[in-house]
Amino acid sequence: MRAKSIRTRSFSFRKFRLAGFEIGLFLLILVYLFPFYIMITQAFKTAPETLHYPLRLPSTLYWDNIVQVWNLMKFDKVLWNTFYLTFLSVVGIAIVSGMCSFAIARRNTRGYGILYYAIVCGLLIPFYMTLSPLIKLMKDLNLMDNLTGLALAYVGRGIPFTVFLYVGFIRNIPGEIAESAVMDGCSPNRLYWSIYFPMLKHITSTSIILNALWIWNDFLFPLLTLHLPDKRTIPLAQYVFYGSYGTQWNLAFASYLLSMLPLVAAYFFLQKNIVEGIAAGAVKG
Repeated sequence: MRAKSIRTRSFSFRKFRLAGFEIGLFLLILVYLFPFYIMITQAFKTAPETLHYPLRLPSTLYWDNIVQVWNLMKFDKVLWNTFYLTFLSVVGIAIVSGMCSFAIARRNTRGYGILYYAIVCGLLIPFYMTLSPLIKLMKDLNLMDNLTGLALAYVGRGIPFTVFLYVGFIRNIPGEIAESAVMDGCSPNRLYWSIYFPMLKHITSTSIILNALWIWNDFLFPLLTLHLPDKRTIPLAQYVFYGSYGTQWNLAFASYLLSMLPLVAAYFFLQKNIVEGIAAGAVKG
């Protein structure tokens, strides 16, 4: 009887602990989702309702906010600018970093080791320390107010982190694959693009997603390099809703909602690759 009572108390304690854990997770989810609730509800309120009743649901869905934001931001134009800049940057980062990492990982010589550490040291240098000389360099090369020039700068900034990811992944691929291909007469160029690159799709997807999120949402660098109105990206165009004497919160939140939709759509489109990339990285790690 005593042993049965002890088992019953132990089982009750485990149930109580599990219930507490689930309640804690539920509260954490609510905290995480609260900003999204604020953004979505505020985006469909009138300006007075936004100021006086910020936590309430909108009395009616005020779709005119979306229309105003689209027109004021010239959203189709800034969306294309942001997409072009992000696409060009992440593709450039993936191509350059992948080929560089392949050479470093497959040639374990002292020179390539020094090159690897020199590249990765770029992660240790704060961006703000390089900002002034980088802007000066872009001015000297006539790359200001140029989306392609800004994409080149992003490629340079993104290479250290992406090379760090690629080298660790490539080094875990069995070397016998490369040796067999070389014995069959495969050139280094074909070895990378035909054999190695298909095996890197998971880490490539992961690096593209991480770099795309950073470049899509970046504000400071475009602010300092893109001054023409027709070259603005989405974060720069959103700045129009903030003023010295007031902020149009309903329009600002509507702009956040519009700018988030392409990323949400891309996430659902690439969801399988995201999960596989994270899982593959965990196994390879």
